[in-house]
Amino acid sequence: MYFDIGFNLNNLIMQLPGLAPHYTKHPIFPDMLSAAIVASLISIGLNFAIAMLRKKTTDIPKMNRIMKETNEWRKQYTDAIRKKDKPRIEELKKKQAYVNKMSMEMQQQQMRPMLIYMVPSFLLWIIVFPTIFGQTTAISPIHIPWIMCTDQNVQNDNHLLKNGEHKGPCVVAGEVFLWGWFLITSFACSGIISKVTKTGMPSITGS
Repeated sequence: MYFDIGFNLNNLIMQLPGLAPHYTKHPIFPDMLSAAIVASLISIGLNFAIAMLRKKTTDIPKMNRIMKETNEWRKQYTDAIRKKDKPRIEELKKKQAYVNKMSMEMQQQQMRPMLIYMVPSFLLWIIVFPTIFGQTTAISPIHIPWIMCTDQNVQNDNHLLKNGEHKGPCVVAGEVFLWGWFLITSFACSGIISKVTKTGMPSITGS
């Protein structure tokens, strides 16, 4: 299934030291239910926006053709190597430079909408989202490492500071960090959005 590389990469980059936004202690949506719903709607909207941007800046039919052609070449090349068919291997190697060129062109096409999207997205993550939601947005009954509060996080964050506020955002285990919730909803809806907008592309199979 194809998913938005740019959007998910942006979420992860935002967690790097110096780039992480400063989250408010008093979010506009203080309860988890409304925060999760609104954050989900925004995530879907952003995914739809990047899909439409991709549709405007990318030759989707050509990309699909290149991907299918590249996958077919890799499949044949792998099969020839497995069967030790030297004549077939030599024949396919003659097309390798062309396949590599097409793969590079495909990667450049994929990067174009992402680069256009990154700057406004960074501004949203740094200025807007932290002041609306705070640092945690939802509660999950299923533990997913790295994107939600653990028992250790709760133990560390529940210490009170001099101003009476908690040291960190984690109150109970299972609270999902804002960027994690965006990541989950992005994965969940990207496939549907790509089908609706007809911007989906087949995956590249390994050789």
